[in-house]
Amino acid sequence: MTTLEAPSSPVTPAPRRWRRRLAITGGVLGGLVVAAGAVGWYFAYAPAPAEPELDATVEQRSLTVDGMERTYTAVVPSSLADDAPLWVALHGSRMDGAGMRAAAGYQLDELAVEQGFVVIYPDGYEDTWHDCRPDTGYPATAEGIDDVAFLEALVSEAASAYSLDASRVYGVGYSNGSHMLFRMAAESPGTLAGIEANAANLPTSDNWSCEAWTEPIPTILVEGTGDPINPFDGGQAGAFGQDLGAVMSAAESAAAIATINGVAGEPAESVVGGEPGEAGAVTLTAYGAGSEAPVLLYTVAGGGHGVPNPATRLPRMMGGTTDELNAPVEAWELFSSLG
Repeated sequence: MTTLEAPSSPVTPAPRRWRRRLAITGGVLGGLVVAAGAVGWYFAYAPAPAEPELDATVEQRSLTVDGMERTYTAVVPSSLADDAPLWVALHGSRMDGAGMRAAAGYQLDELAVEQGFVVIYPDGYEDTWHDCRPDTGYPATAEGIDDVAFLEALVSEAASAYSLDASRVYGVGYSNGSHMLFRMAAESPGTLAGIEANAANLPTSDNWSCEAWTEPIPTILVEGTGDPINPFDGGQAGAFGQDLGAVMSAAESAAAIATINGVAGEPAESVVGGEPGEAGAVTLTAYGAGSEAPVLLYTVAGGGHGVPNPATRLPRMMGGTTDELNAPVEAWELFSSLG
């Protein structure tokens, strides 16, 4: 059985990430900075999607775990049956739960109202999660925050507060949040009944500090071939001065999880959107379709570092987008069909 094993010796976390500040001066230098800023704006700007009007309440809540107050946003439909599912959406680094709502194009919020479930958006510690990668330098990792305990407590509280079905809890992640879902699959099997990881390949064994991942869980991977941070073909992750350690390729990640899930073998390949070879086209590699623990890899040609959906556009520096895939909807369709 393929497992992801923790390293044999402890690894010292890297220092906290640093933030670079630009001092703007006058005269010629000021003009150069303005020009450079305009170029930077062109590559870094993307319009935020409009928040939809929802037949739901959007609640800001908190709970205390290990003596620390943790916060989250809950989107609760006005009409909700008992024993409805719970969805947990984990943001990327340097984001929070509100940012994840926008990054997913509010698609999970709209699905929650249409399909009758609660979706919660937890806030990571200083906008980061303590995932399985030891050298990210993220504050949550550097300070040893127990995010597994936080998410377990959060799921328990939300299921109780809204009378939800604790056996139907599903995770959707983005980047650092996706890696946190990998950690939950390894160290808290049974908490989540399915996960969708956007913009995150599995870490290599020397970049994995968690317990071994051995228990099957239905998994969707959504990866872009043009992702500047999470290399589609594997290798060193990170950009813009980051060093996030090495990751497997997208194909290796899917195959490794398929082995854990007991559905390894020759996968089925299909085109699900666009023209093959063109930017934005989407292909599907499916292991164990129709089984209880399938593994689906959606590949976006030229796709960047994001959560594909029709409402959100990525900054140019983060890579391309597509209109051929709505990742939150794909997660709903798979996980709802499994129970």
